[in-house]
Amino acid sequence: MTTFHPSRRHVLAGSALAAVAASAGCSFDKGDGSGGSDGGGGGKSSINLNSFGPKPTFVNNFNPFSPADGVVGSNYLYETLMYEDVNAEYEIKPWLAEKLDFNPEQRTASITLRDDATWSDGTKITADDVVYTVVDLPKQAEEQKANATAQEFTAKKVDDLTVEFEWPEDKFDVDGDRAIARLRIYPKHIFSTEDLAKFTNTEPVTSTPLTLKEFTPQRVSFTVREDHFMGPWEHIKEVNWTPFGSAEIGKSMILQGTLDWATLSLQNADETIVAQGNHYWTVELVGSEGILFNTAKAPFDDKDVRNAIYAALDTDQIHSLFDIGLKSTSPTTMDEKIFGERVAEEYRAPHTADPEAAKKYLADGGWTVEGGKLAKDGKTYDISFKTVADYVNWATWSDGVKAQLKDVLGLDVKILKVPDAQIWAQYAKGEFDFGMTWIGGGPRISAVYADFHSKNVLPLGEEAPGNAARVKNPELDALLDESRQEFDETKLNELGYQMQKIVVEECYCGPFNPSASFIEASGKNWEGFPGMPLKKGDIIPRPYGPEGWLTMQKLKPVK
Repeated sequence: MTTFHPSRRHVLAGSALAAVAASAGCSFDKGDGSGGSDGGGGGKSSINLNSFGPKPTFVNNFNPFSPADGVVGSNYLYETLMYEDVNAEYEIKPWLAEKLDFNPEQRTASITLRDDATWSDGTKITADDVVYTVVDLPKQAEEQKANATAQEFTAKKVDDLTVEFEWPEDKFDVDGDRAIARLRIYPKHIFSTEDLAKFTNTEPVTSTPLTLKEFTPQRVSFTVREDHFMGPWEHIKEVNWTPFGSAEIGKSMILQGTLDWATLSLQNADETIVAQGNHYWTVELVGSEGILFNTAKAPFDDKDVRNAIYAALDTDQIHSLFDIGLKSTSPTTMDEKIFGERVAEEYRAPHTADPEAAKKYLADGGWTVEGGKLAKDGKTYDISFKTVADYVNWATWSDGVKAQLKDVLGLDVKILKVPDAQIWAQYAKGEFDFGMTWIGGGPRISAVYADFHSKNVLPLGEEAPGNAARVKNPELDALLDESRQEFDETKLNELGYQMQKIVVEECYCGPFNPSASFIEASGKNWEGFPGMPLKKGDIIPRPYGPEGWLTMQKLKPVK
């Protein structure tokens, strides 16, 4: 049995954390818009940030379960029970819950909530909210045709501050403590009475230190709560979401000080950002960025085609087209710097191009290239590569993918640069041939390939909650199922090696580089950010979530 207390450090198998996508919006204060408003006494009291990338306007809908497009903000409105400290080897730390007890042998867990945690309307956060979030809310969302994820565990109230969780045998995961820690809690007294498909939640009741002050399509302002369990923030009294139209505009705003904090990946940041007195952090995480193949569609239902595409690509050269300091990684999605000996020895080296092998894969599979198209058995196939238009590095790298596949294999690949707001639904529905995305996970072995389990496969056209690649592999399924319930680290690593062999040989994906968080902050208005690079144990200065609140609480106006 494992117990997590605030004073106890807990380290799991991995050594980095999966990237957490920020959900938020943007705005300015009613002040002068120069990076903060005068808070009395001549100091700044508002901070301007952006964790969404280029987004010109915001939608006045703060319901995270809404089927409507454009909803953002969960990380600014609703807290998780605990949080994982990426820079402290995944230590699970208390937040809404002050204690987490996990008993993998019994397939149970329990949490004890803080007794001083309240919703922003003054209502106490209790076990009823947790049970509603786990048990009732997914059922309500399904009935109302809203979006909510069903959990693989149940929850039962013990008393107002204590909840017990239990997994059925066929759904248990030795990583269950992290599933509980990541559980984001919602106010029962607000959501249970609403139609989740129509509710817009324009006056959100939050559990974070922030409460909505003002919304406009161009800006969203939050007031810092005085009654949050964190205690007072001495200097920051208002947090504003600040939009920008492109990465270059965002960088310019950081340099000018009209944007204080953002999450952009920038070229030559040491020269263009840091040398100008600003801050830039790169934090490597588990998982990878790379290409995902749609195995449910010809020609990518053939592993020879998948292998040929990946073998033809020189990821080092592709990175050089928009260099943000990332290096090529293992074809397993598991970078040796992060996972160490958990990566099979034969796969620890980063991917390198092999043009001759690429051509041989096609020939061995009976494929030819005719007029830039793949051809076999009298049929030809146009192929396209999707990427996110808003991500400048990915959009630029896609041009390298096109050029290399033309040069090595003679393929004419159509590049589709799709807005961030649209592309993820297209992937989930299987509306792609191959495309750029995040692949793999962690930190435990059981989580790395969890999305490739065939239980997550849905027919093309239906939105799959996972496994957009539509991978169906009974051998991989069996290994994944076994890894979810294996406690012995040596045996778990062996299961991992077997899974890596399948994923690499079948080439369900083509990793480019380790996943990473990119964070920058202006040095013009606020000081007190951690140093560069981060030291072990520093709080990662994400502009949202517990790490963001802890960072903001320490910031002081530049004198």
